[in-house]
Amino acid sequence: MKRYIALAIALLMLVVPAVLAKDLGNRDTFRVGEASFISESEFTVPVSISHDEALAAMDIPLTYSKGVTLLSVSFENTTVANFDVKIANLDPQNNRVSIGLVDMVNAPKEDAFLKPSASGVNNIAVLHFRLDDVNLQTLEISTFTSEFPAHELMFVYNEVVDGVPHVRDLAPEFSGGSVSLSSRAPNAALPTDFALSQNVPNPFNPTTDISFALPKDSKVSLEIYNVLGQHVKTLVDDYMRAGQQTVSWDGTDVTGRTVASGVYFYKLNANEFSQTKKMMMLK
Repeated sequence: MKRYIALAIALLMLVVPAVLAKDLGNRDTFRVGEASFISESEFTVPVSISHDEALAAMDIPLTYSKGVTLLSVSFENTTVANFDVKIANLDPQNNRVSIGLVDMVNAPKEDAFLKPSASGVNNIAVLHFRLDDVNLQTLEISTFTSEFPAHELMFVYNEVVDGVPHVRDLAPEFSGGSVSLSSRAPNAALPTDFALSQNVPNPFNPTTDISFALPKDSKVSLEIYNVLGQHVKTLVDDYMRAGQQTVSWDGTDVTGRTVASGVYFYKLNANEFSQTKKMMMLK
């Protein structure tokens, strides 16, 4: 894999001196699609391209809004699934990801390079995000350029002129950088009231699940106390999306030590709602 990466980088570095002086226009486009929620807090965003010539490689540096975490980039079931090199370098601290794609590296292919599709659109990747800020309504995705390492949004082509192979590049038009997050998981019916359920199992050893219902996005705290009213552990202290939520407790206190057998209380505070229930730890 290291050899593949080195060859991919070498290919992209050779692009600039070998570029042909040719006006390619704006016929090639890179775009992001609509968000599809797969749970209350996770969603995917497809990325696709439109082009009218066979592509040899792509450099796709993207930056995105704060309030989300990019969990992964998938190339499965896309038109680049058979590319020799598919790189996605995630940089969560700077809300960036650099995607590098090279079709043919180590051996000739029968059908080398990515051809334009009949529909005019090729899906090339799927971005998998987690929503951290429940108040975020729109995810902004855009491109960036950098010098060290060198990155810019670029499509790379191979062509033969008078029997001589050339490499040329194109900065495609960027489209669809604002992604609405107003939709939720399909068919996910929201609760009508706040509610705290009995933990399961109860009694328990060593773990138990605590479920609660949020009819709207809320600031939530979920605390564990012993029979003396002493604080044992905080399980949740954050904003959470509306819906059915479940949190596990592994029977440990704030220091990570397993608590003694006995009765414990868990207290939920969500907006103006507050409720406490009892549970039992048995060893």
